[in-house]
Amino acid sequence: MNKPNLVRLARPRQQGFSLVELMVAMTIGFIVVAAVGYIYLSSRQSFRLTDNMSRMQENGRLAIETLARDVRMAGYVGCGNLQNATVNTIANAPVPVMSPAMAITGEDDSGAAVANYAGTTITRPAGDTVSVMGAFGGGVNLVGNLAPSNANIQINGNPYNFAVGDVLMVTNCTNADIFRPTNVSGGGTVTMAHSNATNTGNRIGSYGSDGVVLKMDRFTYFIGTNPAGKRALYRTNLAKGAPAPGDTEELVEDVWDMQIEYGQDTNGDGAADTYNDATAVGANWAQVVSARISLLLVSPENNIVPSLQTYNFNGAAVTAAAGDRRLFQVLGTTIAVRNRAP
Repeated sequence: MNKPNLVRLARPRQQGFSLVELMVAMTIGFIVVAAVGYIYLSSRQSFRLTDNMSRMQENGRLAIETLARDVRMAGYVGCGNLQNATVNTIANAPVPVMSPAMAITGEDDSGAAVANYAGTTITRPAGDTVSVMGAFGGGVNLVGNLAPSNANIQINGNPYNFAVGDVLMVTNCTNADIFRPTNVSGGGTVTMAHSNATNTGNRIGSYGSDGVVLKMDRFTYFIGTNPAGKRALYRTNLAKGAPAPGDTEELVEDVWDMQIEYGQDTNGDGAADTYNDATAVGANWAQVVSARISLLLVSPENNIVPSLQTYNFNGAAVTAAAGDRRLFQVLGTTIAVRNRAP
């Protein structure tokens, strides 16, 4: 029997890519890599823009809410209207005298380079200031020693940690006395003495159990430069006439400027008739019934926008300085002083 002859087929010889094929493949690869890189860089820049805008809006919201809360409460003396209450400041100077003219005041950007608070030098590069005075905290009811001739008063506990040297107000909405305690006892019924060591004269009010004690504050807001070299919104407490250590705090970073106009009620109807800056208000702070505040915020990072941004602030068009490609945003609000409302 004959066996079939097996014929081994020869394998085709392997051939490499030609130079043209390699160049075409590399070109396509470069195009793909470039496209992916472009998409990545675009996505990254979009993320940076969105992230910085979110942070700016959050900063602006916090700054506006903090300012609005205190401006609304300017002149608060427990209840009622400051103009209808008899307020007596028996605390010695330099504690400011509480009056309608001191409830809200301001200062235009005077070009002062430095503000010194509690021994800490804070560069003040720009911006107006606004100061508001009032009883911003919670109150504690009186329980004893209520006659004006007493050198102390008694309150029901001390939930707000009133301490020696604080500026406090005792009020029944008709009368109010501002004093500084020289001794604060412990226990359930707390006795607060206010001797002539830090006070002058006697209280004018006769208070019953409806009387309350509240802490007085005088907050001043300004733009300062923080230790990192960034502009920020600061607040200092000038209730004692000069801030103590810890009374000045940085509130919001990357607030570049603050400009304020004040609504004046010139005819006594409780509504703003004209808006002026602090210089134009002059000595007529008792007429101020509202404040129009404009904040200029900047993005935390540079190189956010492709070219120098031009923005409108304080009635003028401003172009960012050379090399400053941060994002700028203007936020504004008008705040009514509740205790000046009719």
